[in-house]
Amino acid sequence: MSSPSAAQATRLRRPSWRDARLLVGVLLVLLSVLTGAWVIAAADDTTGVYAATGPLLPGQEVRESDVTVVSVHLDETAAAYTDASGGLRPGTYALRAVAEGELIPAAALGSAREAQDKTVAVPLDPAASASLKVGAIVDVWVSRRDPDQAGVRYLDPELLLERAVVAEVPRAARGLDVGVGRAPVSLVVPASEVSAVISSVDQEARITLVPAPGQGGGEGS
Repeated sequence: MSSPSAAQATRLRRPSWRDARLLVGVLLVLLSVLTGAWVIAAADDTTGVYAATGPLLPGQEVRESDVTVVSVHLDETAAAYTDASGGLRPGTYALRAVAEGELIPAAALGSAREAQDKTVAVPLDPAASASLKVGAIVDVWVSRRDPDQAGVRYLDPELLLERAVVAEVPRAARGLDVGVGRAPVSLVVPASEVSAVISSVDQEARITLVPAPGQGGGEGS
């Protein structure tokens, strides 16, 4: 028969790691900690984006004082807004109006060159413009009417503008039915060249778009 002191020593013995109840307790504690960390992380699943502290006008240089960082839940729409994690780049300009307090779309900010560019529509043959793609970089060539010839005759083509960007292609030109006549294709051109492009259109010059070197865009005329 064991002595009282031996029985007491047995009761006070430190639990073994092999004790199933101890292992279950440890696992429950770990599970609780991990669950809590996940809940906290999920609750703070936000994205830092810029919002305008005041109205932003097209062509305005945007500085740090013009924006503020806000944390919002955007999910898959986050890419549509200006990410604030990298800071605001010097030489950033507003490309369109943004209201005070509005989240700033990524497409609303750009470079000084982009802020000065304008969109001009030029008429092209739909069959030729069918090969154009939005975003293609093209050189603009024009063949002006020959005023010394009877009827409709054109002079030799000349380069009017280099590296214009195709902003919009007629919907019909993107499908199988390209239609007839001439359809407007929108080009983004520097502000200094807008008058020259419009003048060529008004004079009914024949306009041809040639893919710029290194581009795989289409051609229109």
